[in-house]
Amino acid sequence: MGNMAHTYNSPQTRGFRRLGRPMKLTRLLFLATAGAAFLPCVSFADSPTAAVRELRRESNAAIAAHDVTRLRAVLDDAYLGIEGTSGAVDSGGDSTARSYGEQEFRDPTFVTYRRTPESIVMAQSGKRIAETGHWVGIWRKPDGTMRTAGIYLAVWTPSGTAWRLKSESFVTLSCTGSADCKKSD
Repeated sequence: MGNMAHTYNSPQTRGFRRLGRPMKLTRLLFLATAGAAFLPCVSFADSPTAAVRELRRESNAAIAAHDVTRLRAVLDDAYLGIEGTSGAVDSGGDSTARSYGEQEFRDPTFVTYRRTPESIVMAQSGKRIAETGHWVGIWRKPDGTMRTAGIYLAVWTPSGTAWRLKSESFVTLSCTGSADCKKSD
């Protein structure tokens, strides 16, 4: 049986398309309860786009928990990231995770970055997945809650039996809630 495209229309998965067989309910329930530490090791061979969606949740959770180890587990060794405001480039999974630990996670005002996927699409070759969406960064500054926000594009590639975040490019479109926003314009 050839690959079939499936489109989901629930509020959580509106517009989500994936190739392959539908995931069995028992497997889905198992994966949903497996725990965050298990996620980076799961291949989700039946549904790579579902794997990426789960890995994005894990990435968001790792950043919210200020957990360098969990964040590093999602990043490819050759990860490249383009920062949204400065355009600076982060290079390498180890270096990028370490940078989060030394900068954002040490900043007492930093709360989190949260990426919200709007589209997750697998290449016809099966060698990469494109994820696009919106992101927000949150800091609790003395004069209020600062929020930076924008759009992003991420590329996921297979690495061994799992998918890893190969690259991300962010564009900052707004900053509100603090006088510090003037520094990030």
